[in-house]
Amino acid sequence: MSKQSEKLSDAALVTEIKHGDAEAMEEIVRRFSNKVYNLAFHLTRDASAAEEIMQEVFLTVLSKIHTLTNEAYFATWLYRVTTNASYGFLRKEKKFTEQTLIDDTNSEHSAVYDWSTLPDDVLLSEESSEVLRTAIDTLPDTMRTVVIMKDVEGLKNEDIAQTLGLTVPAVKSRLHRGRLVLREILSDYFRKYSDPSGDNV
Repeated sequence: MSKQSEKLSDAALVTEIKHGDAEAMEEIVRRFSNKVYNLAFHLTRDASAAEEIMQEVFLTVLSKIHTLTNEAYFATWLYRVTTNASYGFLRKEKKFTEQTLIDDTNSEHSAVYDWSTLPDDVLLSEESSEVLRTAIDTLPDTMRTVVIMKDVEGLKNEDIAQTLGLTVPAVKSRLHRGRLVLREILSDYFRKYSDPSGDNV
């Protein structure tokens, strides 16, 4: 890998890929392979499927990169390709169903349970992580996707909206609804650590 490719921006690398630069493609793979794999894995909960999806996504990049008219939106486009490929896998496995959600903007300001006072060893324990993963898996598909992209992958609301073809308010509403569902599921679990009576500790 040349040092020159490492210094280029994502947009500049995309331009070079369009011109047939193999080193630019290698650098894009290096920068985004973990992100693509993680998103695919969190959506499918299947490690082998995530590997296959990652390979499929970068093959799509090679074959369809010329359709991207604005190089600055490469990352958003890549996440969309990854999400679509993940949905394709889930549909084949019959684990995904399209759902239409009615956005409830009036509930946007509802309070969300705050676990910030809990000790880090509780929040970061393997048990807590598994409980959270299981809870996320129970969310309706459209909520789950937004929660994963925002709270697990750390994407911006604007990027999620562009990736999923939604408005930003719709993303916020689905995220809010998903968090409320998670709050209800997880409150019982974390309450045993915050119960002042100590009965459940």
